Amino acid sequence: MPRYYPAFIDVRGRECVVIGGGALGEEKIFKLLECGAKVRVISADVTEDVERLASEGAIEWRRRGYEGGDLRTAFIAIAATDDDGMNRRIAREAEERNILLNVVDVTHLCTFIAPSVARRGEVTVATSTGGASPALARTFREKLESSRILEYADLAPLLARARAELRRKRLRVNADRWQACISEELLDTVQRGDESRAYAALMGGLLAEAEAMDMP
Repeated sequence: MPRYYPAFIDVRGRECVVIGGGALGEEKIFKLLECGAKVRVISADVTEDVERLASEGAIEWRRRGYEGGDLRTAFIAIAATDDDGMNRRIAREAEERNILLNVVDVTHLCTFIAPSVARRGEVTVATSTGGASPALARTFREKLESSRILEYADLAPLLARARAELRRKRLRVNADRWQACISEELLDTVQRGDESRAYAALMGGLLAEAEAMDMP
């Protein structure tokens, strides 16, 4: 099994090509649109929801099968077909053009694989087993979603506000201190809706060990 390099990709406004418009393709299309991608779909047939997206102008739909050259302007490509020969042709073109490719459920043809994702607010937790067991990755996601760990995502806006304030004041706080201040008590205060008290407690803890940044 390859050792994958984990990364989050900014696809906003970038052309992402999805080959296949069935249920699997539809899932990929909606996820790409959620992230602001410019989506082009290549498939002779598509689901009703994909057809609706095309009629609304949310995606471009080329109503035919894959042809060589379809990836020419792609940033990334996703093949969601059950045609092994087509998948291999897509993989060859992606390799020739140096385009990131995911072939759904065919790991050895992929240059990237889609992780199992748990989201809460501004926080995204992605889990992958490198293709060894998608079911295990899904189990991790479900366990995260049902545990309190993911609730710490509720602190993201408060922490971002504090970070911006420290930068404005040209103060630096080391990572260990930040982590010490991200406490269960702070989380409870935020979840009770007492943002002012939570912010005051957070800033008090951070400022206690803040250092002035060196001037340029």
